[in-house]
Amino acid sequence: MPEHTAASLVDLLDRVVHRGAVVRGDVVIALAGVELIRLDLRLLLIGIGGDR
Repeated sequence: MPEHTAASLVDLLDRVVHRGAVVRGDVVIALAGVELIRLDLRLLLIGIGGDR
């Protein structure tokens, strides 16, 4: 991975964690149109501490 891409990714992650973000997703396993397993996923990303 080029260095400038890695730095951009670090900056992006820093901003997301500083401001907070919620990631939501669904996973469904079905057989013949019948849901067998359904997972509702939620991930909360927030930074605690460290003033800017």
